[in-house]
Amino acid sequence: MTLAVFTAVSPSVYSAPLAPSLPAGSYVALGDSYASGVGAPPYAKGTDVQVENGNKCKRATAAYAHQVADRTGKTLDFGACSGAWTKHFYEARTPWKEPAQLDHLDASTGLVTFSIGGNDAGFAKILSKCVTQPPFSNCSSDKELTDPVDSTIDALAGKGKQAGVYSYDTIMTDIAARAPGATVVAVGYPRMFTSTGGTGGPVPGRCQGLAKVDQRWINARTNELNTALKAAALRHGHQFTDPSDSFAGHELCGEGASWFQGLLNSGRFHPNADGHKAMATSVMNTLNDQQAAQEQPAAAQAQVDNMRPTGSFTLTRNGDQITLDASTSTDTDGTITNVDW
Repeated sequence: MTLAVFTAVSPSVYSAPLAPSLPAGSYVALGDSYASGVGAPPYAKGTDVQVENGNKCKRATAAYAHQVADRTGKTLDFGACSGAWTKHFYEARTPWKEPAQLDHLDASTGLVTFSIGGNDAGFAKILSKCVTQPPFSNCSSDKELTDPVDSTIDALAGKGKQAGVYSYDTIMTDIAARAPGATVVAVGYPRMFTSTGGTGGPVPGRCQGLAKVDQRWINARTNELNTALKAAALRHGHQFTDPSDSFAGHELCGEGASWFQGLLNSGRFHPNADGHKAMATSVMNTLNDQQAAQEQPAAAQAQVDNMRPTGSFTLTRNGDQITLDASTSTDTDGTITNVDW
């Protein structure tokens, strides 16, 4: 989907897209920390309670959900919560007095947005491991770390099953069952790093503690997660928005001011307030694109899931020279243009 171009009023402020025509009813925002607003404080009272069993959903007043509610004129029911996995759409977080997130939905719901899957895939663990790697090493080559990420993304995409992980198809089926008249927008994750990787932050030669090869690996997994989410959304007749293009030039260690919090911030690796403005604009542009499309003749589109390439290499030694050859690597639905070691 091509997002509508927005006009920048300043490096971090956008002109608000017009409010689209939406079904009547409330707006329910679900998801994990990227939806709740971790990294864009202040947080709503009672959602950042730093005691044992205190509610730590961290629902920020600057989160994109509040901005979408303001622009659409809808009453917000904010169910997104930091640390949420797909299972929390179905299970209550009892110590925090949080119901299952899908319980926020009913027949009176007119708009739903959600961002979910990053915690299931283990992104927080991977980022932590990448940051603590010793010099001249990387974490993206550690299959004990990376294989679970790949298998979880497959489970989210409906290509396999994993205990405690609900596929995007299952989630969207259940959203439609509980809120049959609602417009639903699945919100992807913005890419954190530039396409080649950058440097900056407290660790020399890295970006906020991550080696370039790890930055590119995380971007690639983010793309895979977004592809799975988009494919499921289209299969169910829902909308999908990818805010990554809105963040271009504002990634960590990018050309402009970053719209992500860095390593030394408590909201590390999450969008800041400017990032949530970009995410809100991405959602609004998608809603307006949907309305424009409904006014045009329908055109059928097929979404084909991307297949992960298969790496294969040989190692040969000639004296003190070691040669790695990855020319036998394959990609069934694309072309391999580079190999990261």
